[in-house]
Amino acid sequence: MRYKSPIFALLAVCAGAYPIGTTAAKGIEAEEPSAAAGIVAEKEPPRPPADEPIDKAMQTKRRPKIYFTVFNNGYGGDPMPQGEQFEKLLKAITAEGHFNTVLCRYTAEREALCRKYKVMLLADLLASGCHVYQNPKECEALCQQLRNNPTIVAYHLWADRLGKSGAGRARDINNVHRWDPTHATYSGTYQSGGIGALAKSDFISYYDFAWKRGIHKNFPNLLAAWNTARTHDNRLGRYVETDGGRAGAGNYNRELFIQNSSIACGLRGVMWFIGSRIMNMNTGQFNELGRDAAKVNAWIEPLWHEIPKLGLPDAIYATPVTKDFNNNPVAPGADGKPVMAPGLAGHEFPADFWLKPVSGEFVMGISKYDDTAADAVYLANLNAYAEQNVQLKLARTGKPMLFDRETRNFRALPGDGVISFTLEPAGAALLRFQ
Repeated sequence: MRYKSPIFALLAVCAGAYPIGTTAAKGIEAEEPSAAAGIVAEKEPPRPPADEPIDKAMQTKRRPKIYFTVFNNGYGGDPMPQGEQFEKLLKAITAEGHFNTVLCRYTAEREALCRKYKVMLLADLLASGCHVYQNPKECEALCQQLRNNPTIVAYHLWADRLGKSGAGRARDINNVHRWDPTHATYSGTYQSGGIGALAKSDFISYYDFAWKRGIHKNFPNLLAAWNTARTHDNRLGRYVETDGGRAGAGNYNRELFIQNSSIACGLRGVMWFIGSRIMNMNTGQFNELGRDAAKVNAWIEPLWHEIPKLGLPDAIYATPVTKDFNNNPVAPGADGKPVMAPGLAGHEFPADFWLKPVSGEFVMGISKYDDTAADAVYLANLNAYAEQNVQLKLARTGKPMLFDRETRNFRALPGDGVISFTLEPAGAALLRFQ
């Protein structure tokens, strides 16, 4: 929605046409994602019952088998290029950017090009003409057409402040699950506002741009999403900033920290915000921010097929810290008590837990591995700028295996009951136990 007069534009904001901080239609260079066409009065399609049960077999089947990292240039309109320009973009984001997914409106031509470059398509159901609630008949027809299509990784349903629209967003999730039970849904909100309405989404997502808006909110928002996901055994998504630090320097550390700390808490698909900040959309050339994002993607790429094998964490534990996320000293706690990182109080390791931290400062998600009884843990460094010499004591029988990112395989660790390794700044480690 565009207004020629700034006065009319201000009145439109006050009237709720779209929230302050978003841009209509394309979301280009916006500070927040833009749902655009989604922020208007709804033409309500029928609502399924709120307690409509989840088909657990289909839920498991439609869950992506790869960690997907999404190139996104906005949604709610159709901001992606077409034809040769789209092909040029796909070449760049795969060869240089280490992205494996693109968010855009579905077209047969785009699908064919995505197949050619082995890119997954996150289909935007906020695009005009196939909008999930403005055009429910057309949207249903598209979803039914795309059933079992291997190029489609998921449907994108929402990514904005929910306000009073939570019931409508829950309805959209239910509808899309009925229209196409073979593909996942990806729905988000701002921070944790109204996040319970998204509980049945396969990916419960949010944005907070924590490095710019308050890094102390990183774990509170992560844990709110994790607790919501636990209600139906779903997974986390997240819209991450591309410019959380100084380009070409600390930005890489900060963005890697965000992803690894999120993966420990259940993140299984990430959307970078926003394409036009990291790439010249006309030439397909990445800038320094884009090269930072590519470096983060390349770090995680060896784990693409392992991360989805981790179930939603059953528990999340963390060590006390002596340095903050920025490697600054942390003041001692009252009466000399250990200090937990912001948001992680109450997530201390239990005294009787079978894997005991001896040294290092990290957060750990504990999951089952690949739908088996085997345990796996993902440890993320709680310091974006300093390495951690981690030592763990295994207080039960079990053969520890450490994932080696260079060989892309697990390797056995010494079986003396003590596990030792180094976490690089903002880095992480994946362990499984035979």
